[in-house]
Amino acid sequence: MSFKILWELGEIYTAPLNLFLILLGMAYSSFHYGLFFSWRVLLFTITLLFIHIAVNIFNNYMDYQNAKDQAYRQETNIIGREHLSLRSVRNIFFLFLGLSFISGLLLSYYSDFYVLILGVVGYYVGLGYSYGRRPINSLPIAETVPAVLSGFMIPMMSAYLVSYDAVTLDRSFLLNSFLAFFPMVLCMFNNLLANNTCDLEEDIRNGRKTLVYYLGKKSSVLLLHLSTAIIFIWIAIEVSLKKEPWSVLLLVGFLPFILPKLKIYFNKQEKRTTFPLVLKSMSLLMVGYPVFYFIGTLFS
Repeated sequence: MSFKILWELGEIYTAPLNLFLILLGMAYSSFHYGLFFSWRVLLFTITLLFIHIAVNIFNNYMDYQNAKDQAYRQETNIIGREHLSLRSVRNIFFLFLGLSFISGLLLSYYSDFYVLILGVVGYYVGLGYSYGRRPINSLPIAETVPAVLSGFMIPMMSAYLVSYDAVTLDRSFLLNSFLAFFPMVLCMFNNLLANNTCDLEEDIRNGRKTLVYYLGKKSSVLLLHLSTAIIFIWIAIEVSLKKEPWSVLLLVGFLPFILPKLKIYFNKQEKRTTFPLVLKSMSLLMVGYPVFYFIGTLFS
């Protein structure tokens, strides 16, 4: 299997966003606890990369196996489109799953039981996204659960591992970090909501009933409107309460770039032409928020 195929099969091209989520956790730890780096967070980054690749390979494999729509199997899914051997796909999956398992156990050994539990939750959601009698991607929680897992759990674990010797993973830590990382949860939610809005007809043919199925396209577009507005309102409130550095308000400067793209999507929901505009807009926020947060820690 060539690296080009692995790049798409494991969706490695989306992995850099995880690095910015990790940076956000590190910046949060620096702002609140005066600690920015730990070797544990480096091991976490490696583990997360392996999990990311393994889970995406598995999801592509299960989507191919479960698809009822032959056009999707042969033209959309990379396994059918590139005529990949199912055996080789399984072998690559088990390779990265094993690597993530080994590095994850090491991370748990050098941290604590909480990290192990959070890792198990991550595996469960990642693999359960497309596996089982009722996989997550066929349910109305298909947008919410992965958004919380990525947008909150990744930076939260990063912050916890950086400040491992200084904090306790209690309700106060979880609540405060959730409030700080909630904008990232909304960005991930918007990506998934827009994706499922564009895929609604295909999802129905394949037996998937996501949140969009129940809301309908019009209400789903309105929800994305609302969610995007909340991102900026939320950040302003957090800064006014001195919970986050003032520098994250610089995200407002991205509005002239984001709003025209989103307006095109609001008028027409199409996977190939307008959905990438939502991805670009949310990716800009998911990169900008951690970077501006980090800049703020330099002046705090």
